[in-house]
Amino acid sequence: MPDSADGHPRLAIGNGQEYVYDFEVTNRAGTYWYHPHPHMRTGAQVYQGLAGLLLVSDADEDALALPSGEAELLCVLQDRRFDSRNQFIYQGGGQMEMMNGFLGDRMLVSGQLQPTRDVDTAWHRVRLLNGSNARIYKLAWSRNLPMTIIGGDGGLLEHPLYQRALTLAPGQRADVLLDLTGLSAGTDVYLDSLAFPEADAGGMGMMGMMGNTAAVPNGAPLRMMTLRTRARTGAAFQVPDRLPSFDASWSPRPDARIRRLPLAFQQMQWMLAGRTFSMNEVAADETVAAGSTHVWEFVNQSNGMGMGMGMEMAHPIHIHGRQFRVLDRTGGRTINALRDGIVDAGWRDTVLVLPGETVRTQVTFTSHPGLYLYHCHILEHEDMGMMRNFRVT
Repeated sequence: MPDSADGHPRLAIGNGQEYVYDFEVTNRAGTYWYHPHPHMRTGAQVYQGLAGLLLVSDADEDALALPSGEAELLCVLQDRRFDSRNQFIYQGGGQMEMMNGFLGDRMLVSGQLQPTRDVDTAWHRVRLLNGSNARIYKLAWSRNLPMTIIGGDGGLLEHPLYQRALTLAPGQRADVLLDLTGLSAGTDVYLDSLAFPEADAGGMGMMGMMGNTAAVPNGAPLRMMTLRTRARTGAAFQVPDRLPSFDASWSPRPDARIRRLPLAFQQMQWMLAGRTFSMNEVAADETVAAGSTHVWEFVNQSNGMGMGMGMEMAHPIHIHGRQFRVLDRTGGRTINALRDGIVDAGWRDTVLVLPGETVRTQVTFTSHPGLYLYHCHILEHEDMGMMRNFRVT
């Protein structure tokens, strides 16, 4: 889309003013979302509710006859904190919480606290968005029901993936099928976030512990919602072995220009390639030709400071303007509980880079000239300046 419709913070809307977004939707069918992007205020505004889903459909998706109507569940996952008057508490402006990202102590699904939903003993399509400011989820169904993943940030995958769990970082989406046909009425099925070592998502050692007042740390086991079956069956459905027209023209480009981008904590703030955000600044290596293909390597560097003050965190990196493909990921801890739940297949717009990892992505930039953003999707990191412009010429 044109940069005038990309939500750059230089286009922030003043009090009492309006801005009309006018663009042609050219995306593949999929689960998308929107939220505000004012510099240093994104975390607070998303937390207060300025975010929502955008669902795109097309003929390819329609031909699959996926579960729909009551059998299609839209699930925006968010963690929040409440005061004694049930009002949101947001403390993301504090230095320590900016460095770590804001974590809540209550789990909401589409605005409801750990809801229970009555569902048919049928196949269901569950669209998931991690709309949290900073929390990473490792999602799994109870009763050993598999995660049948058919789509991600950029729409349907080429083939369904069958996994025990699904790692979902802030900003990422997933399209999941769930088979409840073999269950009797009155059965509860839980969507949980499984426990994982907090260090697998990273933290800031002693400094993080000093600044983190959340009752529920990253990696704690969580109950997200309950699905309770009722004695009513839905339409017959069978998962297809192949999903439709997956852009067969795509392939890795060994001739693509390579750019290496360290993700590091320096000068008491998170940086992209040693830089922080400036409203109109674009470096020479952040200028690309319209329609050109590049490989951007995100290198999550360790930043040990001694005395237990490690500066190592997972970063979900989001590139505006076009979706991309993940080529590979290397490095990181030998064992990381989040890695086996990550889905890198298909078109992405946000990729989770675990501590110590290097993730290579291939992106063909938009044909629209202008100024676009790339940033960490931990919203407090973004507000802190872990965001940069790139210019399409």
